[in-house]
Amino acid sequence: MFSVMDYRCVVALSEEKSFSQASEVLGLSQPALTARLRRIEENLGVRLFERGRRGAEATPAGDAFTEAARRIIDMADRSVEVARDADRGLGQHLRIGMTQIAAVQVVVPILKAFREENAFARVRLTESISSTLEAQVEQNLIDVAFLHPPIHQAGLSELPLMSQRLVKYDAMASPHDRPPTIRYTRRDAPVLVAELDRHEPGGVEADALAEVDTAIGAIVMSHAGYGPFVVPEGFPSPFKRIETCLEGAPLKTELGTSIVWRSLDRRPMVRALIEICRRS
Repeated sequence: MFSVMDYRCVVALSEEKSFSQASEVLGLSQPALTARLRRIEENLGVRLFERGRRGAEATPAGDAFTEAARRIIDMADRSVEVARDADRGLGQHLRIGMTQIAAVQVVVPILKAFREENAFARVRLTESISSTLEAQVEQNLIDVAFLHPPIHQAGLSELPLMSQRLVKYDAMASPHDRPPTIRYTRRDAPVLVAELDRHEPGGVEADALAEVDTAIGAIVMSHAGYGPFVVPEGFPSPFKRIETCLEGAPLKTELGTSIVWRSLDRRPMVRALIEICRRS
Protein backbone atom coordinates (compact mmCIF):
# COMPACT_ATOMS: atom_id res chain seq x y z
CA MET A 1 0.00 0.00 0.00
CA PHE A 2 2.79 2.41 0.93
CA SER A 3 6.35 2.75 -0.28
CA VAL A 4 9.40 3.07 1.96
CA MET A 5 9.57 6.72 0.88
CA ASP A 6 6.02 7.24 2.18
CA TYR A 7 7.12 5.97 5.58
CA ARG A 8 10.21 8.18 5.49
CA CYS A 9 8.03 11.22 4.80
CA VAL A 10 5.84 10.55 7.83
CA VAL A 11 8.85 9.98 10.10
CA ALA A 12 10.63 13.10 8.85
CA LEU A 13 7.57 15.30 9.34
CA SER A 14 6.96 13.84 12.80
CA GLU A 15 10.54 14.60 13.83
CA GLU A 16 10.96 18.01 12.15
CA LYS A 17 7.37 19.23 12.78
CA SER A 18 7.76 21.45 9.74
CA PHE A 19 6.92 20.81 6.10
CA SER A 20 9.78 22.99 4.90
CA GLN A 21 12.40 21.34 7.11
CA ALA A 22 11.10 17.83 6.44
CA SER A 23 11.19 18.55 2.70
CA GLU A 24 14.82 19.61 2.98
CA VAL A 25 15.75 16.46 4.91
CA LEU A 26 14.00 14.26 2.35
CA GLY A 27 15.24 16.11 -0.71
CA LEU A 28 11.68 16.77 -1.88
CA SER A 29 9.86 19.95 -2.73
CA GLN A 30 7.33 21.10 -0.14
CA PRO A 31 4.37 20.68 -2.54
CA ALA A 32 5.49 17.11 -3.29
CA LEU A 33 5.66 16.29 0.43
CA THR A 34 2.25 17.86 1.05
CA ALA A 35 0.69 15.89 -1.80
CA ARG A 36 2.27 12.62 -0.63
CA LEU A 37 1.06 13.11 2.94
CA ARG A 38 -2.46 13.91 1.73
CA ARG A 39 -2.51 10.67 -0.28
CA ILE A 40 -1.30 8.65 2.72
CA GLU A 41 -4.00 10.08 4.98
CA GLU A 42 -6.69 9.49 2.36
CA ASN A 43 -5.64 5.85 1.99
CA LEU A 44 -5.61 5.37 5.75
CA GLY A 45 -8.82 7.25 6.34
CA VAL A 46 -7.32 9.00 9.37
CA ARG A 47 -5.55 12.29 9.99
CA LEU A 48 -1.88 11.87 10.91
CA PHE A 49 -0.93 15.52 11.48
CA GLU A 50 -2.61 18.69 12.62
CA ARG A 51 -1.41 21.70 10.65
CA GLY A 52 -1.10 25.04 12.40
CA ARG A 53 1.00 28.15 12.82
CA ARG A 54 3.58 26.17 14.77
CA GLY A 55 3.91 23.63 11.98
CA ALA A 56 2.75 20.02 11.89
CA GLU A 57 1.92 18.14 15.08
CA ALA A 58 1.32 14.39 14.99
CA THR A 59 -2.06 13.14 16.13
CA PRO A 60 -2.32 9.97 18.27
CA ALA A 61 -2.84 8.06 15.03
CA GLY A 62 0.19 9.84 13.60
CA ASP A 63 2.35 8.85 16.58
CA ALA A 64 1.32 5.20 16.23
CA PHE A 65 1.90 5.22 12.48
CA THR A 66 5.30 6.90 12.91
CA GLU A 67 6.45 4.24 15.39
CA ALA A 68 5.48 1.46 12.99
CA ALA A 69 7.05 3.35 10.08
CA ARG A 70 10.41 3.51 11.87
CA ARG A 71 10.44 -0.27 12.25
CA ILE A 72 9.58 -0.76 8.58
CA ILE A 73 12.34 1.63 7.50
CA ASP A 74 14.86 -0.18 9.70
CA MET A 75 13.88 -3.51 8.15
CA ALA A 76 14.14 -2.08 4.64
CA ASP A 77 17.58 -0.62 5.33
CA ARG A 78 18.71 -3.88 6.89
CA SER A 79 17.55 -5.88 3.87
CA VAL A 80 19.78 -3.75 1.64
CA GLU A 81 22.76 -4.34 3.94
CA VAL A 82 22.12 -8.08 4.06
CA ALA A 83 21.92 -8.30 0.27
CA ARG A 84 25.17 -6.37 -0.18
CA ASP A 85 26.93 -8.41 2.49
CA ALA A 86 25.76 -11.63 0.85
CA ASP A 87 27.13 -10.48 -2.49
CA ARG A 88 30.51 -9.95 -0.82
CA GLY A 89 30.26 -13.20 1.12
CA LEU A 90 29.82 -11.50 4.50
CA GLY A 91 27.51 -12.70 7.22
CA GLN A 92 26.52 -15.91 5.47
CA HIS A 93 26.23 -19.26 7.17
CA LEU A 94 28.00 -22.05 5.32
CA ARG A 95 26.40 -25.27 6.54
CA ILE A 96 28.93 -28.10 6.51
CA GLY A 97 28.39 -31.74 7.35
CA MET A 98 31.13 -34.27 8.04
CA THR A 99 31.68 -37.83 9.15
CA GLN A 100 33.93 -38.69 12.07
CA ILE A 101 36.66 -40.03 9.81
CA ALA A 102 36.47 -37.10 7.38
CA ALA A 103 36.86 -34.73 10.33
CA VAL A 104 40.15 -36.39 11.22
CA GLN A 105 41.40 -36.71 7.65
CA VAL A 106 40.59 -33.52 5.77
CA VAL A 107 38.19 -31.07 7.41
CA VAL A 108 40.56 -29.19 9.73
CA PRO A 109 43.16 -28.07 7.13
CA ILE A 110 40.45 -27.19 4.59
CA LEU A 111 38.47 -25.09 7.06
CA LYS A 112 41.66 -23.41 8.22
CA ALA A 113 42.40 -22.33 4.64
CA PHE A 114 38.78 -21.28 4.17
CA ARG A 115 38.92 -19.15 7.31
CA GLU A 116 42.07 -17.39 6.13
CA GLU A 117 40.44 -16.43 2.82
CA ASN A 118 36.90 -15.76 4.10
CA ALA A 119 37.33 -14.18 7.51
CA PHE A 120 33.73 -12.95 7.82
CA ALA A 121 31.95 -16.10 6.67
CA ARG A 122 30.05 -17.94 9.38
CA VAL A 123 30.34 -21.72 9.46
CA ARG A 124 27.82 -24.12 10.94
CA LEU A 125 29.30 -27.60 11.40
CA THR A 126 27.43 -30.84 12.01
CA GLU A 127 28.48 -34.49 12.23
CA SER A 128 26.53 -37.46 10.95
CA ILE A 129 26.83 -40.56 8.79
CA SER A 130 27.45 -40.50 5.04
CA SER A 131 23.97 -41.58 3.96
CA THR A 132 22.32 -38.97 6.19
CA LEU A 133 24.68 -36.22 5.06
CA GLU A 134 24.10 -37.06 1.42
CA ALA A 135 20.33 -36.78 1.88
CA GLN A 136 20.71 -33.51 3.80
CA VAL A 137 22.71 -31.94 0.97
CA GLU A 138 20.11 -33.06 -1.57
CA GLN A 139 17.30 -31.61 0.59
CA ASN A 140 19.16 -28.29 1.08
CA LEU A 141 19.46 -28.83 4.83
CA ILE A 142 23.23 -28.41 4.57
CA ASP A 143 25.35 -26.88 1.81
CA VAL A 144 28.25 -29.32 1.52
CA ALA A 145 29.31 -32.57 3.13
CA PHE A 146 32.60 -34.36 3.66
CA LEU A 147 31.66 -38.01 3.41
CA HIS A 148 32.57 -41.39 1.94
CA PRO A 149 31.37 -42.50 -1.50
CA PRO A 150 29.61 -43.95 -3.37
CA ILE A 151 27.07 -41.16 -3.91
CA HIS A 152 23.52 -42.22 -4.77
CA GLN A 153 21.46 -39.00 -4.85
CA ALA A 154 20.84 -37.36 -8.22
CA GLY A 155 21.74 -33.71 -8.69
CA LEU A 156 24.86 -33.82 -6.53
CA SER A 157 28.44 -33.12 -7.55
CA GLU A 158 31.40 -34.87 -5.97
CA LEU A 159 35.07 -33.97 -5.67
CA PRO A 160 37.28 -36.83 -4.39
CA LEU A 161 39.77 -35.58 -1.81
CA MET A 162 41.71 -38.59 -0.63
CA SER A 163 41.73 -42.34 -0.29
CA GLN A 164 43.26 -44.38 2.52
CA ARG A 165 43.86 -48.06 2.82
CA LEU A 166 42.19 -49.88 5.66
CA VAL A 167 44.16 -51.71 8.31
CA LYS A 168 42.89 -54.50 10.51
CA TYR A 169 44.07 -54.78 14.12
CA ASP A 170 43.36 -57.49 16.66
CA ALA A 171 43.59 -55.73 19.99
CA MET A 172 43.01 -58.71 22.29
CA ALA A 173 43.29 -62.46 22.06
CA SER A 174 39.89 -64.12 21.93
CA PRO A 175 38.94 -67.14 24.04
CA HIS A 176 37.19 -68.55 20.97
CA ASP A 177 38.78 -70.53 18.18
CA ARG A 178 37.88 -67.74 15.80
CA PRO A 179 37.45 -64.19 17.12
CA PRO A 180 33.96 -62.74 16.62
CA THR A 181 33.71 -59.87 14.18
CA ILE A 182 32.65 -56.40 15.22
CA ARG A 183 29.93 -55.32 12.81
CA TYR A 184 29.59 -51.78 11.54
CA THR A 185 25.98 -50.69 11.27
CA ARG A 186 26.24 -47.28 9.59
CA ARG A 187 27.61 -46.13 6.26
CA ASP A 188 30.20 -43.81 7.72
CA ALA A 189 31.90 -46.68 9.50
CA PRO A 190 35.33 -47.18 7.95
CA VAL A 191 34.28 -50.38 6.25
CA LEU A 192 30.86 -51.83 5.47
CA VAL A 193 29.52 -55.17 6.63
CA ALA A 194 29.96 -56.46 3.08
CA GLU A 195 33.61 -55.47 3.09
CA LEU A 196 34.24 -57.14 6.41
CA ASP A 197 32.50 -60.24 5.15
CA ARG A 198 34.84 -60.29 2.17
CA HIS A 199 37.86 -60.34 4.46
CA GLU A 200 36.26 -62.59 7.07
CA PRO A 201 34.24 -64.99 4.85
CA GLY A 202 31.11 -66.25 6.54
CA GLY A 203 32.01 -64.75 9.86
CA VAL A 204 30.24 -61.42 9.93
CA GLU A 205 26.57 -62.15 10.52
CA ALA A 206 27.01 -65.33 12.53
CA ASP A 207 29.72 -64.11 14.88
CA ALA A 208 28.91 -60.42 15.24
CA LEU A 209 28.48 -60.07 19.00
CA ALA A 210 29.00 -56.31 18.94
CA GLU A 211 27.54 -53.65 16.69
CA VAL A 212 29.12 -50.21 16.40
CA ASP A 213 28.51 -47.15 14.26
CA THR A 214 31.84 -45.33 14.42
CA ALA A 215 35.51 -46.13 14.18
CA ILE A 216 36.07 -45.13 17.81
CA GLY A 217 33.30 -47.51 18.82
CA ALA A 218 35.01 -50.36 16.97
CA ILE A 219 38.30 -49.64 18.74
CA VAL A 220 36.62 -49.58 22.15
CA MET A 221 34.77 -52.86 21.58
CA SER A 222 37.91 -54.51 20.27
CA HIS A 223 39.82 -53.61 23.41
CA ALA A 224 36.90 -55.02 25.39
CA GLY A 225 37.57 -58.38 23.74
CA TYR A 226 34.97 -58.44 20.97
CA GLY A 227 37.36 -59.04 18.10
CA PRO A 228 39.46 -57.13 15.58
CA PHE A 229 38.80 -53.59 14.43
CA VAL A 230 39.27 -52.05 11.00
CA VAL A 231 40.15 -48.38 10.57
CA PRO A 232 41.86 -46.17 7.99
CA GLU A 233 45.62 -46.22 8.27
CA GLY A 234 46.75 -43.58 10.74
CA PHE A 235 43.33 -43.10 12.32
CA PRO A 236 43.87 -41.75 15.87
CA SER A 237 42.98 -44.11 18.67
CA PRO A 238 42.43 -43.35 22.37
CA PHE A 239 44.47 -46.46 23.21
CA LYS A 240 47.77 -45.64 21.51
CA ARG A 241 49.86 -46.66 24.51
CA ILE A 242 48.58 -50.22 24.61
CA GLU A 243 48.40 -50.53 20.83
CA THR A 244 52.08 -49.96 20.18
CA CYS A 245 52.65 -53.71 20.19
CA LEU A 246 49.87 -54.39 17.67
CA GLU A 247 50.66 -55.16 14.08
CA GLY A 248 48.11 -54.03 11.53
CA ALA A 249 47.19 -56.20 8.58
CA PRO A 250 46.57 -54.01 5.52
CA LEU A 251 43.41 -54.84 3.59
CA LYS A 252 42.83 -54.48 -0.12
CA THR A 253 39.87 -52.21 0.55
CA GLU A 254 40.41 -48.44 0.56
CA LEU A 255 38.15 -45.78 2.05
CA GLY A 256 37.60 -42.66 -0.03
CA THR A 257 36.63 -39.23 1.25
CA SER A 258 34.91 -36.64 -0.95
CA ILE A 259 33.20 -33.28 -0.69
CA VAL A 260 29.65 -33.29 -2.07
CA TRP A 261 27.40 -30.35 -2.98
CA ARG A 262 24.30 -29.60 -5.04
CA SER A 263 25.30 -29.25 -8.68
CA LEU A 264 23.14 -26.14 -9.19
CA ASP A 265 24.42 -24.35 -6.08
CA ARG A 266 26.36 -21.31 -7.33
CA ARG A 267 26.63 -19.36 -4.09
CA PRO A 268 30.01 -17.67 -3.57
CA MET A 269 30.80 -19.31 -0.22
CA VAL A 270 30.11 -22.80 -1.53
CA ARG A 271 32.25 -22.19 -4.59
CA ALA A 272 35.02 -20.72 -2.44
CA LEU A 273 35.15 -23.85 -0.26
CA ILE A 274 35.15 -26.15 -3.29
CA GLU A 275 37.99 -24.19 -4.86
CA ILE A 276 40.04 -24.59 -1.68
CA CYS A 277 39.36 -28.33 -1.80
CA ARG A 278 40.58 -28.44 -5.40
CA ARG A 279 43.85 -26.82 -4.36
CA SER A 280 44.33 -29.05 -1.32
